[in-house]
Amino acid sequence: MVRRPKDKAVGLSPAERTRQWREQRSRLGLVKLELWVPPAVKSDITAAARAIITASSRGPALSSNPEPPPGSFQMDHVIDTDWSVKSLAQALSDSRLLQEGELTARVLEGTEPVLQITMHEFGDLPIFLSVGSEQIVVSALLWPVDEQQRQDEFNVFLLKAQKLVPLSNFGITTVAGRDYYDLFGELSCKTTLQTVIIELRTLAENAIRAAGELRDNFNNAA
Repeated sequence: MVRRPKDKAVGLSPAERTRQWREQRSRLGLVKLELWVPPAVKSDITAAARAIITASSRGPALSSNPEPPPGSFQMDHVIDTDWSVKSLAQALSDSRLLQEGELTARVLEGTEPVLQITMHEFGDLPIFLSVGSEQIVVSALLWPVDEQQRQDEFNVFLLKAQKLVPLSNFGITTVAGRDYYDLFGELSCKTTLQTVIIELRTLAENAIRAAGELRDNFNNAA
């Protein structure tokens, strides 16, 4: 389980993050599209959707981002070395795969260090990353469970909506004695830095969608 600092758990409200995210998409000239497809082409559409999510969360400027220079600390072609929280923090700081000002990463020291990553393009959404013996876990808090109306029905709704949120899973975690819905993803400790960055962008995008569209859909169906 990812440990989080008690005084940094909440930040902006889900509504504020959703508003900022929508304003950011509008400034980039993006428009919302809803697509209905036959089951036979679902896998291809899912792959295309993931590519779109990755591109949209980077913004247009990254389409011409140069390849990392030889010798730079990217680990994009090294998959036999496990990441640590500190090596990931350094790699993200040095990476040319990121847009300038896209995120800030800092190590939170403790019994087991945690990387706090602030996603500036998503209303300064905090994402917490931990590294275990076999996997990397990234997680974003959504909202307190006790603030959710019709909790039992909503929990069933989330399980059914799971397949609509690529690469991420819903859960409940306890922070300072209070339960929160959260969204998390898991990666191998030997994954590439590029894959870690894609996971961070996708998790941030999904967290905004969960706090906005998915929650609104449930409330409107009442």
